[in-house]
Amino acid sequence: MTPQGLFVLTMGVCLGGSLLHMIGGSLLFRMVLAAAPLWWPEIFGYYLSVLIYASSLVIATVTLMLSGVPAALYERLSGTRETTVASMTIWLVSAVLVTVAGLAIGFA
Repeated sequence: MTPQGLFVLTMGVCLGGSLLHMIGGSLLFRMVLAAAPLWWPEIFGYYLSVLIYASSLVIATVTLMLSGVPAALYERLSGTRETTVASMTIWLVSAVLVTVAGLAIGFA
C-alpha cells in the first residue's frame, strides 16, 4: 500500500473513533463538549448540534496529532527526508492504539 493510502486509512481510524465516542456518549466526549466555551469561538454561537459535531472533530484531530508523534520520531531518528511506508504504518498503528485506549477509557 502507498503512503497516501495508509494516511487515508489513518484518517479513517481517527474519524471512526471520534464517531464512536459521539454515538456512545463517552466520558471523553462529554468532557470535550462541556469544555466547548474554552475552545469554541463565541461569535459562532453555542448551537448544540454544531458543538456535538465540532467536539467529534476535536477528538479526531487530537487523536491524529498524538498518533503522529511516534511516526515523526521514527522519521527523525532514521534520517529519512521523505515519508515512507514504514513511517505511515507506525502512524496507523499508533492511531489504532490511541483510538482503542481512548475508547477503553471513555467507556469505562
